[in-house]
This record gives sequence, structure tokens and C-alpha cells, in this order.
Amino acid sequence: MPELPELEAIASKLTERFKDEEVLQAAVLNHLLLYNTTVDQFENEVKNASLNSFEADGKFLIIKLTEPLEIVVNPMLAGRFKISHRSKRPIKSDVFALRLKRETLWYTDRKQMGRVYLVRDQDYSDVAEFNGRGPSPLDSELTLDIFRERLKQRRGQIKNVLRNQKFVKGIGNAYADEILLYAGILPFRKRSSLSEDEISSLFEAMQTILGKFRDLLFKRSIEEIGLEKRDFLMIHGRYGDVCALCGNRVSEVKANRFKTNYCQKCQV
Repeated sequence: MPELPELEAIASKLTERFKDEEVLQAAVLNHLLLYNTTVDQFENEVKNASLNSFEADGKFLIIKLTEPLEIVVNPMLAGRFKISHRSKRPIKSDVFALRLKRETLWYTDRKQMGRVYLVRDQDYSDVAEFNGRGPSPLDSELTLDIFRERLKQRRGQIKNVLRNQKFVKGIGNAYADEILLYAGILPFRKRSSLSEDEISSLFEAMQTILGKFRDLLFKRSIEEIGLEKRDFLMIHGRYGDVCALCGNRVSEVKANRFKTNYCQKCQV
């Protein structure tokens, strides 16, 4: 599942590549993932619009077109963007395609779980789970004091709090594990059990880990990011391997399709 670092890297690369290009043709290949609009409306309104920019917003990617139009994509588990340099036949996983002067931008979803919206005048009321989210964890205006106050309003296990988009937006299962390892906090700890020092460590770890991984992803191509080869992760998905920080064996707990990896030595 792409999280904030991946989406920020993708948005930056797509903006650099396609800024101000005109959409010569828009084609919807899978109408089941299209919400709040029809196929005809999407294809007719997007055609001839210009690509102004691509922006990551938590776990959403927003394609900003000629004012006041935007395509809002929630990639969910398997949504990916691909670029082709010549005509290709659509495949089963393709959702929509934007044909440009020299290349075509494809959005594909092999699990068919994502959602695509056409938004006008920045009215996101029809976009599921968009409004009411918290700030970006990398927002310069999110200070330690604001983070601490927001955190104290939450209950439950600290990993679930980090993954709650109403707390902060853009952190998923994988990066929550990484943040908690760096902070030295067990994922199963109750939020109420954290000391003031541990809250400070958590805030620092969140910004350090997400910033570091984002910078690493900026060095990779869109195709490489799409493969989701997270070889830089320290603990998530490394059950049975050794912890990158101490050399202890990585533990794992599975629940509700999600796996949590942690180090019993580093995290308390």
C-alpha cells in the first residue's frame, strides 16, 4: 500500500514530467472504480484539460487540472501509476489512461480496491474519508506541542493511533512499525501509558523516518516505486530476520489482515 513518502515522491516526479501538458484523450477502462461521476463526464471534461500539478495528500494523490477540475485517487492496497511511451492495449487491471503528446499516463489497480473521483472547485464532500483527516506528519506547522495535544485525545494501542488518518494523515501499517522501532516503543502499548519523553521520541521518530524514506524514494523511478520494493525498511516485513538496530530476532503478530513486526529488545 503506498503511504505518504511514496505518494510524495510519485507526485513530484509526475509534476516534473507532465506539468502544463494537455490531455489529448481520457479513457476510463474500469467504471467500477469511478465514483461521483459518469464515464462520459470524466472522459469529456478531462479531455483537453492541462495537467497543472500532482499533489500527495495523505494517502490520496490529486491530479490538478485546468481550474477548477481535479482527479482524486485513493490507491488503497494496489493502485499504481505507470507511463508508456507508445500505444499499448489495456489490461484487466487498468482503470483510466490519460494520453498526452508523447506518452500516456496509466492508473492501474490489480486488486480493484481503489477509488477515483472527479472533483470541481475543491469540493471533496463526495470523496470518502477525505474530510476530517488530521495534518500531514511532515507539515512544518505540526509542532511537538500540537502533536502532543492531538495524541492525548486518542485512545487505544499506539500503532492504531498512528494509522488513524484522523490523527495524522498518510501513515500506514509499514511505516507505523518503522516509526515505533526508531522510537523504541512497542506497538501494543496503550497511548495513555506513554510518558512525556516517549511522546517526544515518537514525534521525532515520525518526522525522521518519514523524511528519510521520502528522500530515498525521490532517488527512484516511478516504475521502481510502483514495484514497492521497500528494501530500506528496518523491521516491517522482516519476521525471522535480525533487527537492524540491535541484531535481535524480529517478532511478528498478525491480526485482521495486518501484520505487526517489532523487536522485543529495542522496544518497550
